[in-house]
Amino acid sequence: MEQKELYLLITRHFNEQTLPWEEDFLAEWLENAEENRLTYQALQEIWQASQQRHDEVVVATALQDVKQRIHSRRLTIVRRYRLQITAAAAIAGVIISSVVLLRQTPHKNSLAYIEKKTLPGQVLKDTMPDGTIVHLAPKSSIRYTSEFGKNDRNVILEGQAFFDVTKNAHQPFTVQAGELSVQVLGTRFNVTHYKGVDSAAVSLVDGKVQVSVPVQKRSFELKPGQELYYDKKDQLAYTRAYDLESVTGWTSRLLIFRNEPLSVVAHKLEQLYDVEISFADPAMKSYKLFAKFNDKPLGYILDVIKATDNLDYTISGKQIHFTTNNAYQSR
Repeated sequence: MEQKELYLLITRHFNEQTLPWEEDFLAEWLENAEENRLTYQALQEIWQASQQRHDEVVVATALQDVKQRIHSRRLTIVRRYRLQITAAAAIAGVIISSVVLLRQTPHKNSLAYIEKKTLPGQVLKDTMPDGTIVHLAPKSSIRYTSEFGKNDRNVILEGQAFFDVTKNAHQPFTVQAGELSVQVLGTRFNVTHYKGVDSAAVSLVDGKVQVSVPVQKRSFELKPGQELYYDKKDQLAYTRAYDLESVTGWTSRLLIFRNEPLSVVAHKLEQLYDVEISFADPAMKSYKLFAKFNDKPLGYILDVIKATDNLDYTISGKQIHFTTNNAYQSR
């Protein structure tokens, strides 16, 4: 999300005109970095001052007050965050004019949003208003405005999706996935970003994409066959080669594991078959599987895992529990 769009979202939040998913996005943004929270606080003070009166004098006074307290160090701000707050205050001066209009606009006139979600085990193929085809992985969602394809082509993704983007040189297609922002004109690519998972990735099939990583203050331009891997915990991003079938096979329920640990295998099976997998011994999670399954029943896959690593399993409803069998224990 662009900086100006983000600040406008915050002003709509102050005016109680945001949708539930926008509140979730804003909450995650605030948790990501201390500088985000400091920016929010500065904008909040300007907003509160503007509630009293709508003229430029109040806004200017609020802006000046924020700047003075930054310089006098009455705010406990680390030096490297000061420029961020000052920039926020400067942009807020422009936004305040929109803020007044927002307060006077009834909520029913707010821009409508469209959301597509998938259930556990569900893979959805959908055509977006601009002709772009999207495959949405299980337990995933995309959100975009009702003006999509007319005034913008901005998508917010949570989970995993494969996009086959309709080319439009005059209107870039943007996907916001957590901290990553992906911009394209027309191409095919896969994006993975799940909450609670320590990594995210953007994998390019053909064409060209640009991925912005704000925490590193840089952008990556990918070539076909490359993916950007982002370690959320260490806030480290880098490019690498990837296996096309392994990354995009899920769109046709094709599962490929090339020496993948069972922890990864279990995660993919849980998503695609709506089950929960556990292991009697945590060490089992590191066992490796080399196999390919083309839309096979879950029972078939479990039997292959069982035979490959001398394991056994029990099923109770949606719960699958792996244990060692006697043959394995005697080795």
